[in-house]
Amino acid sequence: MKKAKIILKHYDIKPKNILVYNDKSTEKDRKKIISLLKKISTGGIMSEAGMPLISDPGFKLITDLISLQIKIIPLPGATSVISSLVASGLPTNHFQFIGFFPKVKKDAEFLCSSLLKFNGTTIIFESPKRIINTLNFLGQKFGDLAEVCVAKEITKIHERFFRGTPKKIEKFLLENKNLVKGEFVILIKVTDIDESFILADRIYNQLSSKLSLKDISKVVSEITGINKNKIYKRFLSFSKNS
Repeated sequence: MKKAKIILKHYDIKPKNILVYNDKSTEKDRKKIISLLKKISTGGIMSEAGMPLISDPGFKLITDLISLQIKIIPLPGATSVISSLVASGLPTNHFQFIGFFPKVKKDAEFLCSSLLKFNGTTIIFESPKRIINTLNFLGQKFGDLAEVCVAKEITKIHERFFRGTPKKIEKFLLENKNLVKGEFVILIKVTDIDESFILADRIYNQLSSKLSLKDISKVVSEITGINKNKIYKRFLSFSKNS
């Protein structure tokens, strides 16, 4: 609400009614907004940051408005999702946006498995408190197979781009901790990996709590045909990151 009022004041726009709609808003709140909209005939949604509805509340409200045959007119605005993609240097013809990187490890593991199969650029939001750990996680999972661009403070005065492998960017940010603040977008393209490694990682996730690394490596080597020592080193890096 604070930032929205600043923008409205700057352009000398004085709406009679301003209502707050956020993650805690309920069906009752939506009905109140729709009731008001029916009386005044027109209205708009403003986001406190970025483009409305892009990782921002409003989806259910728009759905309700559409069901009532109320015309929706989208207006282009600043969005870090598309702006960061355009400047990333990564493929723009095929991409996906997944919101914030998962906080739960098993969800992060699942996401990484899906990235191995996705032939395009994945766009992820991340906070300054977690950016280093997330890059470390991605580095452990993909190593040099991942091409990454980390975009900082997109469309703002301190906009910056850091490109390279997860490990390279992590190292740079650790050496320049004054840059670890603000809003971050991680864009990642994972190089195709042999299907046998995908199977190996899946087996590791299923057996890591039941067998030793040595035994898992032996089993995986026999199933996939990958050198046992190579598999062991890969799984060892996983366990160090757990």
